[in-house]
This record gives sequence, structure tokens and C-alpha cells, in this order.
Amino acid sequence: MKIKRIVCLIAAAAMAFSLAACGGGNGGNSGGNEGGGADSGSAADAGEEMDFSGQTLTVANWSDYATDQEYGAAAFEELYNCNVEFYDITSYPELLQTMLSGGQSTIDVVNINPMYIQQYYGEGVITPIDTSRISCYDELREDITGIDDVLTPDGGVLGVPWIWGTTSMFYNADAVDGSEIDSWADLWDPQYAGKVAFFDDYTNCIMIAALVNGDDPYDPDLDAVQAKLMELKPNIRTIWSTYDDFMSAITSGQVVIGNAWPSNITELRNQGMNIEYIYPSEGTIGWADYFCLVDGSAETDLAMAWIDFCTGHDFQYAMATEVQPHTPANEAVMATLDDETLANLWLTNPPERMYMSLYMDNDTLQRWIDLWTEVQAS
Repeated sequence: MKIKRIVCLIAAAAMAFSLAACGGGNGGNSGGNEGGGADSGSAADAGEEMDFSGQTLTVANWSDYATDQEYGAAAFEELYNCNVEFYDITSYPELLQTMLSGGQSTIDVVNINPMYIQQYYGEGVITPIDTSRISCYDELREDITGIDDVLTPDGGVLGVPWIWGTTSMFYNADAVDGSEIDSWADLWDPQYAGKVAFFDDYTNCIMIAALVNGDDPYDPDLDAVQAKLMELKPNIRTIWSTYDDFMSAITSGQVVIGNAWPSNITELRNQGMNIEYIYPSEGTIGWADYFCLVDGSAETDLAMAWIDFCTGHDFQYAMATEVQPHTPANEAVMATLDDETLANLWLTNPPERMYMSLYMDNDTLQRWIDLWTEVQAS
């Protein structure tokens, strides 16, 4: 396997299931913004037509996040006879600074949350995508392909969703009476003092507190939210930010309830732990990640082939059925998943209300960040 991983900041000085349908690539020039789902044939056929021998694609993504698995970059390398390198994201603001400090000349594709897509576009880092070159584009969830946060003012598409999920509520059924748990407000119950795991993400924290207050999670009373989060602090044992942080806290028995990603909970259940994952009555927090084309990339065709591959049937199915599964953005693939796979994704009974993390202006963003920083520091 030829995958390489870039783990350091790129400074300016250093720059000077095999469904015979979507998932390969269809060549051509990039740059448009509208398009349907032109069927390019099987991934194997597309790979035979497009030989990128000796070319290297650099993708900015989180480490250990589907694309760096064997069914991801390794399969793509074999299909297109190319090399894939990864730049490991540590945060989206950090990635933006890297891009503006020279990374734009070496990174070809970036994975971004819609909260930041407009900012990246405004800084000239990403460019609209010709979705007619994404063979399965019409199969992707319409509720996340068409949101304003990922479009230009004239309707150009800035990002293509490849994965989505929730950050919802979990509890250890061996330590908690689950029959009484159906609300985010249960995290505030005094019986869970020092037993709560809370995800270190200001959007999740603020939106959850807003929902408990009965407020609009997109435009809440921030003073009331801060007060509510301060009430929760005695219950919080760990504010987790990484997979390892969360897993060690729960496997050690330090925490019994909190919020988490469904893939973590599925892995814990596979290890024999009796952990439940629920969607609270107030609604749950949703998210989606998008691949975006870097403006000025020297590997535009290979980058488009990558986005096509990652939204195609083979990759999406493999991603959904791995040991630590992820939810496909491709609804045609979702329709093929059996009950066991849907249960592993915690989608046998999908959430009725899902509030996405979306773009906010710089002033609002800073207020949210400052609020969560003050809560943690107090």
C-alpha cells in the first residue's frame, strides 16, 4: 500500500459490495456547478479508462476516518494506479491557516464541515464543483446536498457530502435505569454527578443546553445557555475530544452517560458492553462532512475521481459495514443495508428531529467559542 500521511503543518517556505454503478470517475474538465448523476459505469471500468500513473493526490482529512482504510485510499490507488497522501486535520481553523500559508499549492481535496465551507470559499481556498462528474450525485441525501451553507450565491456546489451522522446520547444499561432516560435533561440529574462524558465541541454543547431550555438551538439565549451548562459541570467527569479519551473513560467505568458518536457505541457493544444510544425527545445533533475541491489544484481530474469514488457504491457500502461503521450519504446504498447493519449504525429507528451544525457569521461563532471556553475555565 502506497499511502503516505502528512502529519506536520505545511509552511510556506516548505512549499517555495460491488454494485456495478457509481464510484469511479468520468474525466473531463472541472469548474461547473450544476449537474446530475451521469452514470459512468462500474468503478473498475472507470479505472481502466483513467490512468493516473505516477500522480499523487493529497487529501486533508481526520486521521482514522474511513478514507485511510483499505477500502478507501488503498482501493483508490489500485483502481487509478496513483498515490494518495493525507494531511491530518487537527481543527478546521488550523487547516485554513495551513492552506493560506502554502498548503493550497500541495493539498488537492479537503474534508470540511458546513460550518466552515463558506469561510474557506471566501478566502479563496476552495472552488465550485461540477457535480455532473459525480456519478452518484443524484443518490446523495437531498437534505444535505442542497443546504445554503454549501452553495455559492448563484447555486454553485462547494462541497459534496460523503458521510453524515449524529452526536447523540448514550448510557450504560448495566449502570443506569434506561427506562427513565429519553431527554437531554437527564444528563443534569444529580444521580449522575461525576459520571457524565460530554463532547468538547461548542456547537454540540450550546445546542444541547438550548434544547433543554426549550430554546431555538440555532439562535438561543446565550446567557441562559451558559447558566445551564454551568449547572451541568458537577455532573461532568470528562470533557472528551478524541476517540481514545471517550473509550478509556467509559471502559474504565468512570462515566455511565453522556453524548457520543454511534460508531463508538457500536464498537463498545462489539466488545461486550451493554451500551445504548438514543435520540432524545428534544431532538439530536446532526453533522455531515463534505469533500471540497481546492482552488488551483494541479490534480483536479484525480481530485474529482476521488470525490466520485468516495460517494460511490463500493466505498459507501464498505464504510457502512466495517467494524466501526459510518453512515453513508448515498441513499441508494442505505437502501441495500440489512437490519443488522442498520442496527450497528443506530438507524433502525432514525431520529425524528436532527439539528445540523451549520455556518454562522464570525461574531456569532466567536461568541459561541468564548461561551464554551468560559464554562470550561470556570
